[in-house]
Amino acid sequence: MNPMSEPETKIPNNNELAMQRTDLAQMRTDLAAERNLLAETRTELARERTRAAQERTLMAWIRTSLSMISFGFGIDRFFSYLNKTSPKTGINTLTEERVLGLSLMSLGIFALAASLVTHWRTLKNIDDKEYKYIPRWSQGFTVGIILLFIALAAFIPLLTVDFNLSEIFTLDSQVIQNLLALNIFLIMLTMGVKIPLADLVSLKNHPRFLGKSLLSVLVIFPLIVVLVLSFFNPGKNIAIAFILLAASPAPPLLTKRTMMSGGNVTFAASLQVILSLLAVIVTPLVVCLFSLIFPENRESINFILVAKQVATVQLLPLSLGLVIRKLSADLGEEIGDLLLNVANTLFLVVLIFSLGISLNLVPSVGWKTIISIALIVTLGLIIGHLLGRVDDNYLNSRSTLATATIARNVGLALYIAIVNSATNAIPGIVAYAVLGAIFALPYNIWVKNKIKLGTN
Repeated sequence: MNPMSEPETKIPNNNELAMQRTDLAQMRTDLAAERNLLAETRTELARERTRAAQERTLMAWIRTSLSMISFGFGIDRFFSYLNKTSPKTGINTLTEERVLGLSLMSLGIFALAASLVTHWRTLKNIDDKEYKYIPRWSQGFTVGIILLFIALAAFIPLLTVDFNLSEIFTLDSQVIQNLLALNIFLIMLTMGVKIPLADLVSLKNHPRFLGKSLLSVLVIFPLIVVLVLSFFNPGKNIAIAFILLAASPAPPLLTKRTMMSGGNVTFAASLQVILSLLAVIVTPLVVCLFSLIFPENRESINFILVAKQVATVQLLPLSLGLVIRKLSADLGEEIGDLLLNVANTLFLVVLIFSLGISLNLVPSVGWKTIISIALIVTLGLIIGHLLGRVDDNYLNSRSTLATATIARNVGLALYIAIVNSATNAIPGIVAYAVLGAIFALPYNIWVKNKIKLGTN
């Protein structure tokens, strides 16, 4: 062999190659483990940062709530002191100041309680290994809307002389009428711009279900009310409340209630729009028929005026919303969420405020009213459930129709009652809204459990 020649390269055998591959694989595994460890460390640090941010958010809400509570308490105590030191006239001339102070305190307490609940739920979600973002309502937006309402309520009396807030915010006041009208207008407008056009015509392929739905909501439910009023005779004011509820189908929150009861949301959305469009005819017609059946209530409600009111606050904005949705779906999506938040918050404020004003009338809602509401809700659920079958998966549609049958447009009923000077009927309307949801809860739970088990 030539000593100047290149040395021969030793070719590794299969075992050596296998060992090299094993070493490389082990190295890659070690690197992957290090990367996983670093990723876990970064994740834990991110959790710590998120938790710290949540703590800062909670502290900010605590400061905000404390400011509102302290300021409201100061206003209330200051004017209470002035009232005690002023000559006794027997008239509380400082009602508006006390209302402002107590409203700020109530808003502060609400904001603090809501922030604590949100903080607790967020921390639980952060600690969960499988973290998932959950969209929630905007607490700041809600508090801002309520604060705007309180500010307007405090600002209006300053524009006039010798003006008492208690004279403004009565159940038959023009301010409450305008707020309710604006609220219903916004809800109907929001419904028109948010609901996809495909959902609006979803019942076109199910004409039989649509027919049974209209029968249950517009015919059978009022007949149930007639029977209950005939047998129990709960009183004139409660009778007017039930009549207005029977004449006010399609509540704005029907889709949400349907979702809570495990129903078909698409069917509910389509039915909601159809009932809202028909309300301009159905509502005054039902009121007129009830006035013929119960002539003692004929003078309480002007059904011709009711038709104009429904057309103004319900048909007009809904049609406008549908036109906007048809012309520009993107524009509808952009303004829909904002309008929905404003409308829902305003409705909640007006409902609570109306209930607070009518506390002196609540004792008129006796045991007959409670039994009547229970019977109306129970019979309505049974009828809707029996008529709601569409196909093999019929439990969803049954739940949808049952919910649509008993769910009434409380805002519209309140508006009609106030505008027609039937304010004594408001406790009955509010009682149905609250007790009706409670009485329907067992049915909703039963349906959702049946759907979860996959049985019809």
